[in-house]
Amino acid sequence: MVPVSSSALPVGISPRAASGTAPALHQVLRTARSLSAAEHPHEVLQIACETACEVLGYGACAAALRGDDGTFRYEAVCGLGERQELDLRSKAMSGAVFELLIGASLPLGSLPLGSVHWVPPGSPVLWYPEVEAAVSPSGVGPDERSSARGSLLLVPLVADDAAVVGFLEPDDPGGGGPPAADEAVLLGGLAELAGAALGTVAAREDARAALAVAEAQRRQLEELLTASVALRGGEALDDVLGGIAQAMTSAGGFRRAAIYLLEEDRRTLRVRATVGLGPAEDQRLRSTPVPLAELEAMMRPEMRVGRSFLFDHRRHHLPAELESKLSVKAADPRWREGMWHALDTLTVPLRDRSGTLCGVISVDEPVSGRMPALAHIRAVEMFAEQCSLAVVEARRYEQALAEAGTDSLTGLANRRALLARAAEVIAESDRRQAPCSVAFLDLDHFKEVNDRFGHAAGDEVLVSVAGALTGRLRAGDLVARYGGEEMVVVLPGTSLGDAVAIVEELRQRVAGLELEGLRGHRVRVSAGVALVAAGESLGEALARADQALYDAKRAGRDRLCVAEGS
Repeated sequence: MVPVSSSALPVGISPRAASGTAPALHQVLRTARSLSAAEHPHEVLQIACETACEVLGYGACAAALRGDDGTFRYEAVCGLGERQELDLRSKAMSGAVFELLIGASLPLGSLPLGSVHWVPPGSPVLWYPEVEAAVSPSGVGPDERSSARGSLLLVPLVADDAAVVGFLEPDDPGGGGPPAADEAVLLGGLAELAGAALGTVAAREDARAALAVAEAQRRQLEELLTASVALRGGEALDDVLGGIAQAMTSAGGFRRAAIYLLEEDRRTLRVRATVGLGPAEDQRLRSTPVPLAELEAMMRPEMRVGRSFLFDHRRHHLPAELESKLSVKAADPRWREGMWHALDTLTVPLRDRSGTLCGVISVDEPVSGRMPALAHIRAVEMFAEQCSLAVVEARRYEQALAEAGTDSLTGLANRRALLARAAEVIAESDRRQAPCSVAFLDLDHFKEVNDRFGHAAGDEVLVSVAGALTGRLRAGDLVARYGGEEMVVVLPGTSLGDAVAIVEELRQRVAGLELEGLRGHRVRVSAGVALVAAGESLGEALARADQALYDAKRAGRDRLCVAEGS
């Protein structure tokens, strides 16, 4: 039912009538050599389509392959214009629709057509919405202006186990009538040869895949053992992800890979590791978060292969907003059917033990240059399962480190984390000869709050004060709960005058807090500020800021004092 070519013969004349069946049969049999040499299913189907057009006289022919989900998708086309071909490739035929069409096909006279099935133009099944969505409509005979539905030829491709693995769909026979007997024999013979060739290609792919999987498994184990050692040694999550991405390319057979992890909001994915990208492209991807809803455009059910999703540019359209957030290379002008295209991509979900999505691996550019076979994808998925476990464990370790450096009540850094990080900040300021200031803050009469209103109210005060501080500070500033009601602020790149202005603003923000649990009691804070002197350690600077804090308390509290020597 593909569009009728203008070369279709007049009504009632078989395409073979003028040249005879014997020469055509000879040419079809010679095609077996080309089919047996094919290395990929796409090649088999393309040869079959070209033979139907060039040898059997059809103006156009399409070929579909059955996927793991039972859906037939068009993989090869001959004789159609670019727009018609794109329209056909965007369609898919479910197994149920295929069986519906086969059931509606008619025999030739009193004899069945064997492996050739013909649905006449008057059949009501051709008007079913699910059928219209699966095939391209055409006129009857050579008059393409006709609005009538053309007849439909389906020639199943059958595997050795009698399972239908695909079909050929030549254009309407001349005039929309049933094909002649000699024509049916030739089409059936071509389909037999193509079905056998698909079986041969599958056997070769299985043999190659078995070897590749064995080698990949060996290399994967080596990489995973390395990653496991790193995890036990307390390596950071990003380092673990980098090792996994490297293993994915070396063991998985792809030249480029990017690992996206789901953020805490469960709605955004961010690149955490890449392999095969230049520095600029790597930085661009890392700084460009991708909403999960957008990436799901590449993880639709019709794209599923195994547990992964294969985005095939011939069937699917990449949204412009998503293309700008991915790494898409320029298309190779030498691309042909069956080869990997720059717009193609394989997305492998990363799931934890409960099956919850925690990220995805996006791989590109197979080393073979061809669309990956199912066995290849399954090997990658096997490795991805191990990656998921490694990611979960690394995240737990990273979370444990964060919790070890975080005050559980306020969410601020604790004293241990402050001392480690602030020492690095001060050393960096020293190296750059940039100013750096520190401040000690202490809540006034905090014991009175606990005694009068209870410790729950005291906790509320600490949490509210922490929020007031973090809400004012800049990126790069450090704030920590030093102990009890004491807090420390480190202000890198800040002169003493600017630091005093910032800390005074912090003090005023705390004074402006209105807490229901305190019943009118106002929170007040005293502060001491010190400029870190050249070569001075963190401990020395904090000691001077602490002394200034006590000067503020002795002077009546609820005020700020500057340390001597600052």
